[in-house]
Amino acid sequence: MRSGLLFLPFLGVFTAVLALATGRAYKEFPLVSIVLWILAALAISVWVVLDGKRLKTMFTRKGSRHRMSQGLSVLLAVLLAIGAGYLSRRDRFNKSFDVTKEGINTLSPESVKLVNQLKERKEPVKVLAFFQDEMKKNQFRKALSLYELKGGSFEVEYIDPQTDPTRAMAENITTVDTVIFKYGKQEARLTSFTEEKMSNALVRVMKEKDKTIYFTKGHGEPELSNQEALGYSAAKQELESERFVVKELNLLETTSIPADADLLVIAGPKYDLQPSELAVLEQYLQSARPLMVLVDALTPVPNLNKLVESVGFRFNDDLLIIRPGDERAKVLGQNNAIVTDFDSFSPVTADFVKRGGVALMTANTRSIDIVNDNKLQLKPVGLAKSSQIIVKVTGVKTQADLKNLTEDRIVEGSFDVFGAASGKVGGAKVATNEANKDAQADVKGDSQGNAAKELRVFVGGSAQLASNLGAQRQENVDLFLNAINYLTQDEDFISIRAKDGDRSTLDLTTASSQFLLLFLAYVYPTSFLGAGVFYWMRRRRA
Repeated sequence: MRSGLLFLPFLGVFTAVLALATGRAYKEFPLVSIVLWILAALAISVWVVLDGKRLKTMFTRKGSRHRMSQGLSVLLAVLLAIGAGYLSRRDRFNKSFDVTKEGINTLSPESVKLVNQLKERKEPVKVLAFFQDEMKKNQFRKALSLYELKGGSFEVEYIDPQTDPTRAMAENITTVDTVIFKYGKQEARLTSFTEEKMSNALVRVMKEKDKTIYFTKGHGEPELSNQEALGYSAAKQELESERFVVKELNLLETTSIPADADLLVIAGPKYDLQPSELAVLEQYLQSARPLMVLVDALTPVPNLNKLVESVGFRFNDDLLIIRPGDERAKVLGQNNAIVTDFDSFSPVTADFVKRGGVALMTANTRSIDIVNDNKLQLKPVGLAKSSQIIVKVTGVKTQADLKNLTEDRIVEGSFDVFGAASGKVGGAKVATNEANKDAQADVKGDSQGNAAKELRVFVGGSAQLASNLGAQRQENVDLFLNAINYLTQDEDFISIRAKDGDRSTLDLTTASSQFLLLFLAYVYPTSFLGAGVFYWMRRRRA
């Protein structure tokens, strides 16, 4: 056997192992694996042709059995090496280590919950990725890998809109570097590839149906189409992006809330409601349908306050402002309430607590009181309180009440600004909050056999939470959307917040793990073995 030709079988086996590994790691480049297989076959073929006679005589000489045993040992070693290459193709070698203090490269619990829902449905999300920019493409791959590592199933197809323009036109691609998520009949489009955007896209395609939200009008509420600072066009856009149907409703023109209303929102009324409207709303609450009420300070609403008190809250006649003399008032504006203390148990605010350092800012803010002994016997909970730098000016019903302030009207402390109430209504009793009575009400129902249902209400002391001005702060939008999803009983689709900070990970992906395994288990020892055999045979012949 010619020692100089020994590099050919080693090259052939090594190339075959690489072909196995790259076939999985680079599925979008199948040509790489094909070329490596061809090179492996050529190397083995050339070796057999050039050294065929010596291979034949090796088994006919004296001691051929011993050589055959050696040959079998070599064959087993080759099979072992190829087996290592095959094993390195397996996805279980994927691993990502988040080395950031904030955990910005780890999926949030909300995103993991979405992935778990996707696994339960056992149907992959189809992904059409139209990319021209390689950096954007790699950014998307890294973001998607976080979901795949948690078990998310995706069928990804990468398409170059320049080389396949008809496909791009068929999918109505108008912006370069666009990704389309498809699930069933639903689809969502992305041009930004953060966890926040990708998880919210999954929310949109995984929701089983659109839900309808009605906003009241006729009391000076901000218009949904108004794009000025106090308008609600940004809130409408955010809701529609999460597959909510947004409509308006004049309570004076109806005797009941439409049957398709999954949620009713009273946001920013400038005038109080009429008694006839309260009767409609009371009937609506008795049917266990959710309600959101956001009312600014300096707006007297005694009739609406009676309705709010029946579910466990009371709007106070006051105004929350930054403490007079505080330097931050010059930068932020004194007529702003800063909210920093959140409830850690409610799904609406739990993530704010986990993140830490989250602050909301709302203008024209009043405090709310919790009324435990309420008509509907709901359980009210304060969700968010003002910061210690905020003070309360009492006795404020109108703008005129802000004149001639005295020290006794300024109160320091931390005050409830947002809250939520829940409990059973209907059935044998109007409502109850005790666990054993809940079960009894559900089972017994009323005389017509109607079981009690859960009612959820969200109350806020500022309508600026979701105004166009307030929506400029992502935290405000988060609380608003979280409350909407909570009220419509879609806690699994609580909005995903963007994480700040630079990307910093230690990734051991399929490709890197394969080559690391190949180097440690095959390339490194085989190189020494090959070199050793080569020089041993040369010295033996010398």
